[in-house]
Amino acid sequence: MDAVSHGILAFPATAFKSADTLDREANAAHISFLVGHAPSAIVCSGGAGEIFSLDLAEQRALVEVTVANAAGIPVVAGIGQGAANAREGARNAEKAGADALLLFPPYLVHAEQEGLRDYIADICRSTGLPVIVYSRDNGIVTTETALRLADECPNFLGIKDGVGDFEALLEFKLRGGDRLALINGVPTAEILAVQCFAFGIESYSSAVFSFLPEVATRFFKAVSSRDAAETSRLLHEFYLPLTALRKRRRGYAVSIIKAGLRLVGQPAGPVRPPLTDLTHEDMAELERLIGVARGQEAAHALSH
Repeated sequence: MDAVSHGILAFPATAFKSADTLDREANAAHISFLVGHAPSAIVCSGGAGEIFSLDLAEQRALVEVTVANAAGIPVVAGIGQGAANAREGARNAEKAGADALLLFPPYLVHAEQEGLRDYIADICRSTGLPVIVYSRDNGIVTTETALRLADECPNFLGIKDGVGDFEALLEFKLRGGDRLALINGVPTAEILAVQCFAFGIESYSSAVFSFLPEVATRFFKAVSSRDAAETSRLLHEFYLPLTALRKRRRGYAVSIIKAGLRLVGQPAGPVRPPLTDLTHEDMAELERLIGVARGQEAAHALSH
């Protein structure tokens, strides 16, 4: 609960030698790189890790590699792709040494809250690990459903919100209190970090942490210390332009991470279909933004 309720949750990319082969060595190096910057937790085989294109054996391999290189930082394993795969993924992750699970919405189908509750409860009953539910798209979990799950399932830990509906978030925080974890998990979560911190949501997932952890850490410190000037500068000069770039093409939320890793010397291979890598023009824009962010970092270090 402590690890996922305050701080940055790292969501590593999944490194491939080609579109069809995991690169275990590159994945291990990527985890070690992230560990050096002390995230609150590491979430492997998540959305940034392309869970939607991984088979169960690959998911388990990623958990094993992450646990082996996490140096004691809690490891959360992404699971999903339907109830049967999620149950098996949960069991595999538990055997591989994961500390918790991040459950993605059920594959494709839209369901009523009763069905979502049954789906989540089924996964909770299949494992002894704490379960965080990713609430987004076809699997948005209401506060009422979350509170009922908390009553029924002792290992239901909380929600990673991928929607950013502040009315719903405020209701969840007021009614759930400290009983359940609530994580800001919208794409480029830093954009909403100030608003979330204002009513007690003090953790978020960060794609930027995957390739510029020093910048992501500086932003988190600025937000958590209420440094409005530093927060505003980073938002205007880096995060807002990065968000605009992310929105240019579908799938860029993942593709940008691998492109960023390539640009900072931590290659993770290509994205798997149906995703596409950045165009040459967009790669050049990302390189420019990384240069801006690193320039800010150098100036910040000199001033302190």
